[in-house]
Amino acid sequence: MLVEQNINLPNSQFVWLRLEQVIPFELEDSFYWLLKNLEISRFSFEQDPGNNSTQTLFVWLPLSEWSVRDQQKLVQSLISLAKPFQLSLPACKWTQVKDEDWSLFWKKNWKPDPIGKLILILPAWLDVPKKYLERKIILLDPGSAFGTGSHPSTRLCIEALDNDPPVGKTIADLGCGSGILSLTCLKLGAKRAFAVDTDSLAISATKINSALNGFPEHLLNVSLGSINELEVNISETKIDLLLCNILAPVIKSLGPGFSKIIGYKGKVILSGLLVGQIKELQEFFLPLGWEVLDIQTKEQWALMLLTRKMS
Repeated sequence: MLVEQNINLPNSQFVWLRLEQVIPFELEDSFYWLLKNLEISRFSFEQDPGNNSTQTLFVWLPLSEWSVRDQQKLVQSLISLAKPFQLSLPACKWTQVKDEDWSLFWKKNWKPDPIGKLILILPAWLDVPKKYLERKIILLDPGSAFGTGSHPSTRLCIEALDNDPPVGKTIADLGCGSGILSLTCLKLGAKRAFAVDTDSLAISATKINSALNGFPEHLLNVSLGSINELEVNISETKIDLLLCNILAPVIKSLGPGFSKIIGYKGKVILSGLLVGQIKELQEFFLPLGWEVLDIQTKEQWALMLLTRKMS
């Protein structure tokens, strides 16, 4: 199952270098951010549903722009990123592929994906299977933005929303990616959603997916930015539920600002955490006036549900 992709292609035909690297699940978010920081946008993580320990990273690079030395430096960066986790990577594989191979590669294995009791994530180019007609359908074409629902951290969020639907609530989606969590909330009865991301490609993807699902701008407000942008956009209201599916260090940098946008009885869903980071995050948010209501885990990943401590 593919969980990240970019489909913005040049019109001309030319040859790509495709890097194929098997990686542990723990490294997906770290590799995602590394590639984005290197301004490499054409990549995918492909998951075998029967394999809960590793997946395959594919990276497409223009052959004419990447020397052998540049290729070696990229591989070394991936290896170096694995070391803090005390993990090693098997040897990678380089292949030359034509432009048309890339344009279809990531779509071939992405199937309708039921999550929880109510939700079906459906690739926008597919029909709804009859057995899922009773589910709430979220049409998705993630484009270049992270988030198809396949990653454990995203599934944890969707399952939490499925178990406790945000009916009538105003929600904020901090780091919205493809917009999948905002769309899930609205499908489950949320009153309104505010989505922000610092990546312009994510903003474009969220707007496209909002239109695919028939949500007008007044229901799903999408803006480029971070928590400060949310504070500006919701100056006349307060958020009932904040969704934050981002890496733990980013969550810690944003956490002190949560109280500015969340109502007195509001809650926060944090995901994108490794199980080993749970205690660290608990200790971080406690002095900020938050307490943990629930913790859920899936494979190596964790979700925390926070609420304000009652004085």
